[in-house]
Amino acid sequence: MKLAIVVGHNARAQGAVRPDTGETEFRWNSHLAQLIEEEARLFPRITVETFFRTPAGTYRAEIERVYRATDDWGADATCELHFNSHTSRAATGTEVLSSGSEASLRFSIALQDRMLAALKLKDRGVKVRRSGRGSESLISGRAPAVLIEPFFGSSPKGQQATDEAHEKRALARAALLAAQDAFL
Repeated sequence: MKLAIVVGHNARAQGAVRPDTGETEFRWNSHLAQLIEEEARLFPRITVETFFRTPAGTYRAEIERVYRATDDWGADATCELHFNSHTSRAATGTEVLSSGSEASLRFSIALQDRMLAALKLKDRGVKVRRSGRGSESLISGRAPAVLIEPFFGSSPKGQQATDEAHEKRALARAALLAAQDAFL
């Protein structure tokens, strides 16, 4: 199977910032995408390619461009990488956004289960989005799509669950195990 990893945000608009490390979503998730590609060597039935969103004038054009590229590559599924942030440092948890299609829901549920096992954070659930924030990423490509928010970068609990190299690698493996669970 071909799993497309889309790094959320872009080099110009990098998203939320982890106050503990100063890393943006774009930078942190670019590294996570690299780890997913490395870990994919242990999953011979899964081929991974990373795609980056690039500024395209409008948000919608940016999303359409990157998901057209995943379609052109022939992705069987896509996973867009993000992390949450909130003004309250008490906000915590793991969630996955799904388009609501059968395959997207299957992938989302598997991914939520695997990320919860890896990070041991509060279960914020799988959320179906057909409109509003994040929905364009879920409905712009042909392949079943998910968008992950594995932790709150603004939360000490989220920071502690993802600040060690082995924790980040476990999250990378979770994405691959979920793809295996859902599609193979």
